[in-house]
Amino acid sequence: MPRPGVRLSYLYQNKQLRAIEFRRKGYSYQEIAKSLEVSKSTAYYWTKQVRLSKRAQRKIEKKIKDAIRKGIVAYNKKYAKIRSQEAIQRKTKWKEKAYKEILQELKTLSRRDLMLLSIAIYWAEGYTRSKNVVRVSNSDPFIIRLMMRFFQEICQVPKEKIRATVHLYPQADIRKALRYWSKVTGLPMEQFTKPQVQISRSSKRKRDSHRLPYGTLHLNISSTELTWKIKGWIQGIGRLI
Repeated sequence: MPRPGVRLSYLYQNKQLRAIEFRRKGYSYQEIAKSLEVSKSTAYYWTKQVRLSKRAQRKIEKKIKDAIRKGIVAYNKKYAKIRSQEAIQRKTKWKEKAYKEILQELKTLSRRDLMLLSIAIYWAEGYTRSKNVVRVSNSDPFIIRLMMRFFQEICQVPKEKIRATVHLYPQADIRKALRYWSKVTGLPMEQFTKPQVQISRSSKRKRDSHRLPYGTLHLNISSTELTWKIKGWIQGIGRLI
């Protein structure tokens, strides 16, 4: 039986020979160290004199490129979330600052402001061809709230006279949409007509169905007098431009 020192020397030499063989096959220093359970510096010391074939060189170069690529991907994954959170925080600060400045400038919405703004919106979004029905449609709850104020405060239309119809995509939750618009408008469910579930011809099924989860709301008031009054306001503003 060989003495312990001889045994260790044999194992050491055997590992060194295997390291040289691995290196010639295109193993990296890190791979050799891991396979033989030695340090990376030892793997380098054992194999630094090995002359690599072109095939082995290409293999090692490929591993280096792959490692760099993986490192870049890992870095991006690690810090992408942080950068995203920082961007959100910056946008939130800018938005809050902008809101404060705007509110300071506007202070209050006067009756004249409400009237002119609402007429402009009706001019752009309302149904101006009808002779006896006032109708405006939009998916923006702020615009719908504004028009509700316009109809009640400026036009003096009782809330009971206003009817609402929701237009939805087939995948939308009808009950959820009705509750949402009822809260926005302050109108009870009894004043909502049957929802219209359809895909418009203009969208040709290309529009994302999740983009408008509550659909579009149509406000309707049957009044010939109010129809011509709003048309008159529009024409009056048009002449002042």
